[in-house]
Amino acid sequence: MEGSLYELGTKLANRVANYRIKLTAIKELDMKKSKISVTILFSLAIILIVGGCRTRSISSISGHSGRDGYRGELNELSVLGVRTDDNVTDTDISDVLASREGKPVALKRGDVLAVIQSGARFPDKEMSDSLETLSKVVPLSGVPPKEQHLHGREQKNKTPIRIDRSLRMAAAKGGANKLLVYWGILESAAEPEQAAKQLSWVPLLGRVIPDETQHVQMRVKAALIDVATGNWTMIRTEPMQDKRMSSRLTRDSSDLKQIMRLKEKAYAQFAEDLKTRFLL
Repeated sequence: MEGSLYELGTKLANRVANYRIKLTAIKELDMKKSKISVTILFSLAIILIVGGCRTRSISSISGHSGRDGYRGELNELSVLGVRTDDNVTDTDISDVLASREGKPVALKRGDVLAVIQSGARFPDKEMSDSLETLSKVVPLSGVPPKEQHLHGREQKNKTPIRIDRSLRMAAAKGGANKLLVYWGILESAAEPEQAAKQLSWVPLLGRVIPDETQHVQMRVKAALIDVATGNWTMIRTEPMQDKRMSSRLTRDSSDLKQIMRLKEKAYAQFAEDLKTRFLL
């Protein structure tokens, strides 16, 4: 009898112990779920907090047409010699494919490269310096013709004019056998620094204490065009990213420094990608 009671007591004790273990595990699981939920909510809050999202051209610091001499971008189809109202046939397409077979557009050592930055009077110095390590550079203007610049509603539906032959002629007269036209955009978002925001009520300190982190991403793509034939190949690089803290007093200068640093890195990477792709 005593043995039976002892065994029964032991079983009950084991069950209670198992129950406590399971209860503890459930509590720990609930705590983990809570932490995950808090993390998700915090991430969502950060996304909602991030403000001032905007996209601008690398050729316009202000991001607005008319300011800093910026007049818009070159139309990609115009640069490549394509009109949307052309009556292109399947035969035309087949002829182009046949003419290109075995003749890929490539950059070679000794090539003279005419370089155009869309929207700018001349390419950024950082880009020219990076490309100078690969070939001789002939800088040309990338300001769009007035016919391409949209001033009002009446021009919104106009078909962009072809400028490919004009660009190739300018490059040829400059002694270039290849033409590189590139476009770039800057995507930025500002993330407030909450600790510093709490001090912004102090008239002076609030202007000099860093209260915002700006995240900027730069994307670049380019068309490498054979001056003789007009054939082209498209090149793009992986986006380059950077972040920098600033105060209200230093916001503009910090933005400019950040962009210059990002351009330097992005253009250097672009040149390296050309070197790798064309085995230069």
